[in-house]
Amino acid sequence: MMTGTSGHPMMAEGKGTPVIAELTEDERVEQKEQKQKKLEERLAKLDDFGQSLAKTRSEAIAARRTSGIEDIWLEDEEFYEGCDAENRNEARVNWRTKPPGQSTAASAKTTRSTVFPNITGPFTDAAAARIADMLLPTDDRSWGLNPTPIPDMAGIVKGKWPKEMLAGVASMYPGQPKQAQVHIAKATQEAVAILDAAKEQSDKAQKRIEDWHVECQWHAQVRMVIEDAARIGVGVLKGPVPVKKTIVMFKDGALQMISEIKPGSKWVDPWNFYPDAACGESLHNGSYTWEKDYLARKQLRELKGNTGYIDEQIDRCLTEGPLSVQEYKETPDPISDPNHKDKFEVWYFHGTAEKDDLEVAGCDCEGVTDPHMPAMVTMVNNRVIRASLNPLDTGDFPYDVMVWRRRSGHWTGIGVARQIRTPQRMVTAATRHLMDNAGIAAGPMLVFKQGVVYPADGVAGIGPRKVYYIAEDADEVADATKAIGVIKVDMLVDELTKIIDLGLRFAEDTTGLPMLLQGQLGKAPDTVGGMQLLNNNASAVLRRLARLFDDRITEPHVRRYYHWLLQYGKDDEKGDYCIDARGSSALVERDIQNQELAQLGAIVVNPVFGKDPKKWMDEYLKSRHFDPRRFAFDDEKWQQIVENMAKGPQDPRMAVEQIRVEHKERLARFEADTHGQLIALEQQFAEAEKDKDRQLELMLKAVDTEVDARRQSGERVMNVDDIKAMLASTAMKLRTQKELSVTNVRARQVTKPPTEPRGRAPKGQAFQR
Repeated sequence: MMTGTSGHPMMAEGKGTPVIAELTEDERVEQKEQKQKKLEERLAKLDDFGQSLAKTRSEAIAARRTSGIEDIWLEDEEFYEGCDAENRNEARVNWRTKPPGQSTAASAKTTRSTVFPNITGPFTDAAAARIADMLLPTDDRSWGLNPTPIPDMAGIVKGKWPKEMLAGVASMYPGQPKQAQVHIAKATQEAVAILDAAKEQSDKAQKRIEDWHVECQWHAQVRMVIEDAARIGVGVLKGPVPVKKTIVMFKDGALQMISEIKPGSKWVDPWNFYPDAACGESLHNGSYTWEKDYLARKQLRELKGNTGYIDEQIDRCLTEGPLSVQEYKETPDPISDPNHKDKFEVWYFHGTAEKDDLEVAGCDCEGVTDPHMPAMVTMVNNRVIRASLNPLDTGDFPYDVMVWRRRSGHWTGIGVARQIRTPQRMVTAATRHLMDNAGIAAGPMLVFKQGVVYPADGVAGIGPRKVYYIAEDADEVADATKAIGVIKVDMLVDELTKIIDLGLRFAEDTTGLPMLLQGQLGKAPDTVGGMQLLNNNASAVLRRLARLFDDRITEPHVRRYYHWLLQYGKDDEKGDYCIDARGSSALVERDIQNQELAQLGAIVVNPVFGKDPKKWMDEYLKSRHFDPRRFAFDDEKWQQIVENMAKGPQDPRMAVEQIRVEHKERLARFEADTHGQLIALEQQFAEAEKDKDRQLELMLKAVDTEVDARRQSGERVMNVDDIKAMLASTAMKLRTQKELSVTNVRARQVTKPPTEPRGRAPKGQAFQR
């Protein structure tokens, strides 16, 4: 029997297409047995591979458990939730109790207070929110990509040629200085073009990485890392890792779904992360890392058929059911937390593996001579279900750790919850004593002589209509008040409150951040120098945290994205770039200097200083949390402004003529407006005169009507002659009275004066005085 290159048995080739021979029953059975044997051998090797990896996992789990860091995390988590040994039975938190799965029963005789005034949670949340708001702005990045500077080329662009290069150009064109100058100018233009192209490529690469961050919700993932670091001292960020993204678009009259692999970052729970025990303070110094997660049965079944997954291993896991690794400290409590019930534990290994083991798992290692290769392995029930090479040729672990404060010799750190532990205990103890004191002092205590005074109902106590008896043989006690005493406990509110205030002050001094968050000025002098000193001292903690974030998260994480771009990105985006982690240098300083930014407005408008007012305005709007793009001109309007500015200064004569024309137009508009106002006033005056005429006419008609009415009633109507006669008689009397007053002092008064001055004159002297 002959076989072709594909391994299929076939008959002798003729002139036409070769005909594949039919296998006999024995040959089919034999082929099936060989296939089954190879599968069993492969699965056996995979089991050995999984057992060898499980040993490293056991070492990592045991090392973290024996280090005591898990007990510290547990205390920090409980204090953050407001729980301790006294109120654990009341808190109902999910954290593991002692012993596991059991709650502490409250004693019936316990009368002590178990309140927990939680200051750890608010302090931790405030610190995390402050740092996240500063390092994750919505209008800026905490990093940047810049082309690697070339000193010689940068000098050439600025016209500073090295002496060696000038000597070389002169030797190329001896006695031809013009040709040498042309060569220098041409080389300068080429250097400028090279730097511009490098800058353009770096901008594209920066935009590409920024787009990847947006797609994986970088801010949300990093914010959870910062919150973990503030709570328990350490936060873990994973990335870049291959993530399958499905894009839905409408094209050619139908919906189309396009799937592609893109890098992404994700938050990892520190409780599920186990690095090599020998890593020290940096997990990248270790040999491997382990990460734990959970998969439901449906999720595990859906992995079958995907690239790289071993279907036979997944089937074996589904048949066995979920098997838990009991080596690690279980938190949260699996009995009280139903989220992980009936789920498969999936473990992700990143480290070095043998080439033979990776080939058994299906990795393509052709052309690789190194027997130890960086790999990623996925295990369920201690079975390898997937193995692949590290997507980055550098072999870096896709994990970064953020610590709030360094812990010497360990990859974890110290968080706000641990820093505030002593003040929290002070406040808790003082508050509980305050409650106990209030409970005791709330009512008096009775003391009575036994056998002399006893309650009628047999129960001693205080209550309404309570009856006490004096024993019959107690002749020596005739007054009940001498047999019963009342003890009153003092309320120590002020003394205990001072201890609580002391604990709160210690909490602020210990963390350092909340004093700045609450806007407390302290004892700093209210002067320019004093305020500057206050800002510098208050920002020291922020700068330290920002530098830790840059060194441990931003720079290594973005660098791996840069390596990913170099391997899988577009050619026009690749280049030699350096990463600028500017969280501490830009974002922190910008946050601190926002209050100084407004005062620079009067300076930047002066062109003498050579500063751009537009850039200042953008920074000022950012400091007030506004988007500068919302205030920008429209393209057409801005183009018109630019064109007007490009025309240059106007001729003074034309300006004077334009002013004259504008004045003439304003005068014409004024005259037109004034003429219209005069016409309106004349119309109003005419209408008013008409109203007066109508009113007068109405009054005359009313008088005529009244006169006619009196005439008809028989009343005497005075005419003009009668009025004249009456006035003449009155004037005669007044003249006679005046003459009599002058000649005879005692003359009687002929007529009464119509008016008299202030203060009545003596009789007979009304006209003299």
